[in-house]
Amino acid sequence: MKIEPLQPSALAEARRVAAELFPWENEHQTALEAALFPEAQAGFLCARRLERTRFWTATFDGRVVGLAGLYEYCGMPSETWLSWYGLLPVVRGRGHGARLLDWIIRFTREEGRAVLRLWTTVEDEYQQAIRLYERRGFTAEEYPALPGETWRTLVMSLGHNGVTPIPWLSIAGRPELAGRMPPPAVARVA
Repeated sequence: MKIEPLQPSALAEARRVAAELFPWENEHQTALEAALFPEAQAGFLCARRLERTRFWTATFDGRVVGLAGLYEYCGMPSETWLSWYGLLPVVRGRGHGARLLDWIIRFTREEGRAVLRLWTTVEDEYQQAIRLYERRGFTAEEYPALPGETWRTLVMSLGHNGVTPIPWLSIAGRPELAGRMPPPAVARVA
């Protein structure tokens, strides 16, 4: 598996992979574009209080089979968020997901970030990923449900170099989690 920064030539393929991995939402489509063309997506970045987004593609046999993104919130330079991380089912079960996560952990540590965070939901399909995060040292805190949510959301945090991260919920003025939207039925009613 090869990991490389998202390139404009791979945008369509990355969008296809993101849509397959995360079919219930589409914010990743804008986030992918914001990584390549931030000025064109300044409204998206501002609305989510993001400094920037970055994405890497995981390729296998010459095709994009996975993604890993990083978000940086404005005013929070010591941390970054893993976003839209995943591999297509065709390449799972071979250790590629762990290699991609280890690469992201190493990259953010070398970049000087004190904390790497992510959010996920506690559903059967994410249990294997949650176990992987826990094996890598991430700690979990439950995040309050949005109106209409019927699932539990976790914020998982990893402190680099032995630093224990401040729980996300205790940070005053924290932004809403990027990529997290009210369920569609609630959004239509509101």
